[in-house]
Amino acid sequence: MKTPPIHRHLLRQITKYLPPDFIAQSPEMEDFIAIINQTYINYDKDAELFEQSAKLNDREYTAINLRIKQELEKKQFFQEKLFEAIKQLSDNESALANDDDDLLGLLTILTEEIELKKQYQTQLVEAKSHAESANEAKSDFLSLMSHELRTPLNAIIGLTYIMEQENTLESLQENLSTLKHSAHNLFLLINDILDFNKIEAGKIELEKISFNFKDLVLQIAKSFEVRANENLNQLEVLIDDNFLPNLISDPLRISQILNNLVSNALKFTSNGKVQIKISQESFVNKVSTFKVEVIDTGIGIEKENFKKIFQKFSQADSKISRKYGGTGLGLIITQRLLHLMSSDIAFVSEVGKGSTFYFSLSLPILSHSQTIDTHAIQEGYEEINLSGLKVLLVEDNLINSKIAQKIMQKWDVEVDFAENGLVAIEKFNSNKYHIILMDLSMPVMDGYEATTEIRKTDKLIPIIALSASASFGYLDRALQIGINEYIIKPFNPKELNMKLQKYSDFL
Repeated sequence: MKTPPIHRHLLRQITKYLPPDFIAQSPEMEDFIAIINQTYINYDKDAELFEQSAKLNDREYTAINLRIKQELEKKQFFQEKLFEAIKQLSDNESALANDDDDLLGLLTILTEEIELKKQYQTQLVEAKSHAESANEAKSDFLSLMSHELRTPLNAIIGLTYIMEQENTLESLQENLSTLKHSAHNLFLLINDILDFNKIEAGKIELEKISFNFKDLVLQIAKSFEVRANENLNQLEVLIDDNFLPNLISDPLRISQILNNLVSNALKFTSNGKVQIKISQESFVNKVSTFKVEVIDTGIGIEKENFKKIFQKFSQADSKISRKYGGTGLGLIITQRLLHLMSSDIAFVSEVGKGSTFYFSLSLPILSHSQTIDTHAIQEGYEEINLSGLKVLLVEDNLINSKIAQKIMQKWDVEVDFAENGLVAIEKFNSNKYHIILMDLSMPVMDGYEATTEIRKTDKLIPIIALSASASFGYLDRALQIGINEYIIKPFNPKELNMKLQKYSDFL
């Protein structure tokens, strides 16, 4: 794959701060510069997308205004013609006396036309108002997204510059920790947007997996301990002694619901307490009904903002967005996921005293003959050694392939590399692999064509797609041609380890 040229801003920094031959003499520095260069290029692409979106909104607003102007001109034309006709008839006394029906008919037409035009004008005004509100919401969301994306990007770019200047082990560890935190925030932000898009398109399908709900809650609480301590908060888990924890549902989506609620509670609470409370309500016909509450002693929500917090891209107050951050998607995603589970979210809140968000679930209880699939839970999952596993990695991006190879080598996985689908087919025909990791978008031959060719001779080898595209059409097509499942980039190494272990029956 052809290496993209160095971004002008990055080139200026390199020329200013590094010796002429410093990069050429260090392959590691070349790889590092390539990663930073890709960040600059991606930043320019994001800016271009925001500009195009703004232009689109302007065109929509202009089109609505033009329609209103044309309808007003049309209305004025008809009114003038009708009034001229009435005036001519009223001047002719004999016509008025002998042909009252025509005059009354004309007056009726005039009245009806005026009423119709008024209604149409009202509809246009309402449409314009809705369009302006939508345009304002889009603009606010784009502005908010710009802020949320630029904040971690600024940390990443700034820290890479600092790391170039500093050369101590202590500063390196601190900077790497901050970089990891910023990258993780970007990852969560993108996941929120993609999940919302999936829910809006009706593409979310719930799993039916056995899991321990109590363990899941404890794992989530443990993952938030550090964040709770940052704001001097206590995080408690209260579980009913009668609670039946072994259930069947979608632990990943339930984790997402709880993560959103606990994250919000901790975000809006300082030097206080956040509780996760589970109460058993009933157990009938092997179905457990229980209540989940997330209680905080935070800032609370004003009554006039109760409905607003469940609107798309909204938070209770614009000041909240500026002070606490966030996309405003967390609660709407939580609400939509609960709807898929035949439930809903409710809350009570008082300004200055805190909020309680709660919901009830009715889930099948786990029978004694069934086993708990702990692999379905990513929280707390510990990576396992995969020694003996041979993987063919099909990836055209050199940096991405190196990263994936290094990650898998930590698990003692033997990794072979193919830079496009054509090379992948050649290597597949001449070597033995246990699993194929297939990028979908590649030059020469993409992952779809390569998978189709491989499936002609081998129906069983697991093929896992590694794709940066979350488009439903692309992913559905991948599953239809024989790909077993997919992992969206940027991927979580734990998820990759989990998927590789899932298809490693020979180990």
